[in-house]
Amino acid sequence: MRRPQGALLPPVSSARVRRGDVYRALRAALLDGTLPPGERLPSTRQAATDYRVSRGMLEEVFAQLTEEGFFERAVGRGTYVAPTVSRLSPPAKAKAGQRHSASRRGQRVAANATCREPDVTRPFNAGTADTSEFPWKIWQRLQVRAMRELGQAALNFADPRGLPQLREAMARYLAQLRGIRCASGQVIVFNSAQQALHALAVLLLDRGNAVWIEDPCYPGARAAFELAGAEILASPVDDKGLRVDIHAPRSARARLAYVTPSHQYPTGVAMTLERRIALLDWAGRNHSWVVEDDYDGEFRYEGQALTALYSLDTQARVLYVGTLNKAMFPSLRLAYAVVPEELVEPLANIRTQLDGFTAAASQFGMALFMDEGHFSSHLRRMRLVYGAKRTMLVEGLAPLAALGWTWPRNAAGMHLLVRHGRGDYVRAVAAASSLELALLSSYRVARTSGEGLFLRFGALDAASLRAGTEELVSTAKQIKE
Repeated sequence: MRRPQGALLPPVSSARVRRGDVYRALRAALLDGTLPPGERLPSTRQAATDYRVSRGMLEEVFAQLTEEGFFERAVGRGTYVAPTVSRLSPPAKAKAGQRHSASRRGQRVAANATCREPDVTRPFNAGTADTSEFPWKIWQRLQVRAMRELGQAALNFADPRGLPQLREAMARYLAQLRGIRCASGQVIVFNSAQQALHALAVLLLDRGNAVWIEDPCYPGARAAFELAGAEILASPVDDKGLRVDIHAPRSARARLAYVTPSHQYPTGVAMTLERRIALLDWAGRNHSWVVEDDYDGEFRYEGQALTALYSLDTQARVLYVGTLNKAMFPSLRLAYAVVPEELVEPLANIRTQLDGFTAAASQFGMALFMDEGHFSSHLRRMRLVYGAKRTMLVEGLAPLAALGWTWPRNAAGMHLLVRHGRGDYVRAVAAASSLELALLSSYRVARTSGEGLFLRFGALDAASLRAGTEELVSTAKQIKE
């Protein structure tokens, strides 16, 4: 009686069959159930003939799969698929309507996509830097120089606090542009302001601690605090900034307050000096921290940059967070925090648990870019570019004023919030338009009356900005009529 030669083995789609090709084909067949438990395999001689390779190669493959526990081999009996492979059967397809069990917190945080940048830039989703004006050749030259001077050190781990060269350059820049006096040892480098907020939340908050935030608020900040298990206390924002008087009794137990005082996100208003002083008094009285997010402080188009809250602080309660990604380009991934020196090492330790460090080459290249004066020149040029875009947007929106629309006079940043008292009208305009218009309500913590459209224009060219503005005005007029 002729002895059976075993199962047919899966084909290998390669002109020249290699050991790895055979191994991967067999392993895939085991994992997807094509070769079920108990299936008898052909001899290595027969398998080598089928694959047209050497028997020695098949012996190596069979030996490895046996060692991993996929095959069982016995002299005189042959080679079989091991019974334990049954545990690796492919998962059943989810039934219609079936949901996988993410945590409630995970579902809540994941449901908010307002921090996610769009794949395609169009009106009005473009709140990032305009890279068409970036001095690429200068940056390229400095990156080559950075790699040359760093040598093999560019391939190793970098200081989680940031390269000394960049921290020193950042301290000089903050003193010159923002009037912030700090030692380079107080600066710690991150990949983004979002990462800095997350690290600060982990360091400073215990689960259940209260955090005082603006309403509406930057969603990324709220997410960072919620991920740390904080209780959110939200106070409304009016044309003078955060209402410091709201929730005053409850805020006394807040461990931390988060504000965007120079250009409130997303309303665009600036916090008055009176309210800044009141917030600092609150922090000193309650021994609480204030996180100042100065996400676009470089871009003010009338007069000088507003005084940072950090510069008014006499009790070292303000933690200053900023980013270079808006001033330079999105993929730079360089941001920073200025904190008391006693917080630097703990933050660095937390940073190593998040993602380790920021690449040395980009840090050193940025330090050279700043030290040679290119950064200040680029900022001056981009202020003119973004200022002109904002002017074009405001002038184009002028007809909306007669329909009851309003916007802040604080000429700063790369976005503009246009508001109207009738929320149903605003939502109707957003629904009828082909533009990407974010609603103010998606940035709110509490449900309140009044609605608005969040217009991000930083990366738009003049033609797209003009066309988007014209369509928005036309849609608003049609809906009103």
